[in-house]
Amino acid sequence: MRLEGERRASIANFNGSLVLSGSSRPNVAFRAEAIVFDDTRTGVMGRAVWTDEHGDQVFSTLQNSGMLSNSRILGTFTGGTGRYSGATGTYEFSWRFVLESDEGNLQGQSIGLKGRVRVDSSEAKS
Repeated sequence: MRLEGERRASIANFNGSLVLSGSSRPNVAFRAEAIVFDDTRTGVMGRAVWTDEHGDQVFSTLQNSGMLSNSRILGTFTGGTGRYSGATGTYEFSWRFVLESDEGNLQGQSIGLKGRVRVDSSEAKS
């Protein structure tokens, strides 16, 4: 939506695959879903859910203080289900749009995902 001047606001729903692999990663694949509100003046606010192959989920908030089209997104883990119960930590990545169709469909790519998560094992066993 166009607002005053060059300001824009949008709501977007993103989904796709997320694979954590490498020497210091758990080799886990997730289906990632996120919904974000982007205001070119105030930045991004959003929520994300990562679901693993067992159906366990980890939840997070998303934010930045700039435009979504070329920015660093900061995520904060806020909990989860199953083995991710009590998850805390942070992560960050850069986001860039790859394609935009005339119908408003977007395709994008996250770059440089890094972060840390801690799971309280006593909560995960409950």
